[in-house]
Amino acid sequence: MKKFLTSLATVALLTSAVPAFAQQGQQTPATTATTQNSSSNDLSKASVDQQEFQDIEVRFNHVPNVDRYKWVRYNITDGYEDMGGTSYTTSTKIYSLSIGKLYRIHAYALDQNNNVIAVSNAVEIRGTRGQDTVIYLVLK
Repeated sequence: MKKFLTSLATVALLTSAVPAFAQQGQQTPATTATTQNSSSNDLSKASVDQQEFQDIEVRFNHVPNVDRYKWVRYNITDGYEDMGGTSYTTSTKIYSLSIGKLYRIHAYALDQNNNVIAVSNAVEIRGTRGQDTVIYLVLK
């Protein structure tokens, strides 16, 4: 996921760095009042899009001999595992829970040899607009 976002940002940066004379057929016409209104609509649409997702913080209890924590997010509403990640500390951030959809999140602790040494309870959470959420996963 991190590599994808990095490459996407790189492409966006390179695309914006191309001089106007090198962009054949892509030169923009003079700005009019109509264009300004549509760009303000684009800005309001972007802010609405940002509100369609919720980010949550997840915290784990410390497990002796742990090397890292792995977590998995399952989208119950649509019926598939949609994200997973790794944390080397006892907390992490999980991004982009769709507002209104129900998710199940669980984690497990791994030692240096990739052995599972503890498993958490599963927590169900629904994406909620405008709410800071912290969930605790107890690994046993």
